Amino acid sequence: MIIGIMVYETPCLLVASPALLDPNFLHSVLLIVEHDEEGALGLILNRPLPLALAQVGEEGGLDYQGYEEATAWRGGPVDPQRGILLVQGGLPEEEDTVVDLTHFVSHRRDLLESLLEDPTARYRLFLGYAGWGAGQLDQELEMGAWTRRPVVSEWLLHPDPMGLWQVALGSGENE
Repeated sequence: MIIGIMVYETPCLLVASPALLDPNFLHSVLLIVEHDEEGALGLILNRPLPLALAQVGEEGGLDYQGYEEATAWRGGPVDPQRGILLVQGGLPEEEDTVVDLTHFVSHRRDLLESLLEDPTARYRLFLGYAGWGAGQLDQELEMGAWTRRPVVSEWLLHPDPMGLWQVALGSGENE
């Protein structure tokens, strides 16, 4: 059976079904940044890495002035050397993807440099991303592996990444 391509308005959120046991996505909440006929790209919002931002800055030859305990995040299993920023506040450039009124996604190194130097900046650096080929995410949605949700600003930089999946999963019960 061939399933047609369903292009969803992006950005949006996906909440993993309790039945989704793939270790890459177990109990995950994703921000889908792109979804079109060629495939989809997203970031796992609730997977902090045991990798300090200070170390990332040092290894990249960048100055870091933020909180000592701040870490990088695992955006997904694809291309873990690639950094993607989710930023709250500031002004996006033309090549950035606006998520909502206060957040945007960027791949710009110059932005990373300035964020690392600003101890008041609110952002997350994701290493890697979640990617799907043409029609793959559509099939997973049809099979019930994911529940699609509109963007909820409070979830994007959620203070309790381990509890975010439960919050997101429970939010659909009252709809």
